[in-house]
Amino acid sequence: MQNEDQSILPAGIVIKQLRQARRLTQKEVYQGIVSRSFYSRLEHGQYDVDATHLWRLLDRISVGAAEFDYLRRNHQITSEACLLNTISDLYAQHRFDELKQLYMAKQSSRLGSDRLLASEIYTLVRAYGTNMFNMAVEPSLIAVEHLEKLTRWSLFELQLAGPAIWTVSSLKRKRALVERGETCYHFYADMNGSYAANLRETLWLNYLQDLLTRPTYVKGARFSDAKEVWQEVDALSDLSTDFNCRLKRLTSRVIGALYFADDQQDAINQAHQLLTTFRMLNDKNKHQISIEKEIITFQLKRAQEYHRYH
Repeated sequence: MQNEDQSILPAGIVIKQLRQARRLTQKEVYQGIVSRSFYSRLEHGQYDVDATHLWRLLDRISVGAAEFDYLRRNHQITSEACLLNTISDLYAQHRFDELKQLYMAKQSSRLGSDRLLASEIYTLVRAYGTNMFNMAVEPSLIAVEHLEKLTRWSLFELQLAGPAIWTVSSLKRKRALVERGETCYHFYADMNGSYAANLRETLWLNYLQDLLTRPTYVKGARFSDAKEVWQEVDALSDLSTDFNCRLKRLTSRVIGALYFADDQQDAINQAHQLLTTFRMLNDKNKHQISIEKEIITFQLKRAQEYHRYH
């Protein structure tokens, strides 16, 4: 028994490794849970932490209890342990070839956890650009059903919810994803402010876009559903100071205004001003800016068609 105990790393050492792997500050992980003097010694393996506090810390670094226990026993942060973080990074950098390789390696695994990872990768990639018109929806279902069953989301699930909006067909399920996303965002807002806020804005933007295009492919779908969501977005008060968050929020407001604003010419002018802003931005965020330019351009054309018949 003594040898077994000695083979397990102190919880604080592993928390520190995971925190650094996820590029989180001590403040983001520990604030409001343990004191500064406590977590300083915790990360050096001098203190232990009770189950209640440990659960809250694991939630902030987005790792499950079973995975955490595995890491303590294996004395290292493996590539598998950081896989969700890796997937997020690859997706943010639009390194789709590497994501495809990872998907191919996991999709036929006998392990359910591997097949779930494959489905999550597929869901993220399918939602990018026009991929959803060329990629079947079925491989995404495992990830979305898992998302809906989870009792608590990490930031990875908040990221996944945005693409998942395009996967589910019922309005009730779409709405449930947005509400769960709001709960997750507010939980993480004080700890991972701009990152969580960007994921939230993407979720709302995807939700609005989906409802705006829904009447084209779903019989009986109503533009009034999209109008209600546009009004909700417009009424959201806690807008992040992050520049990219503000651009996403503005994109949501502008594309809704193209359909529903009283002054249509003003809405069109705003859309063109936003396009000009995107063109002036440097290459730092060129992938995301390119997506939002496509959204504005697409919705300008769609809104013209809408006004011909409404």
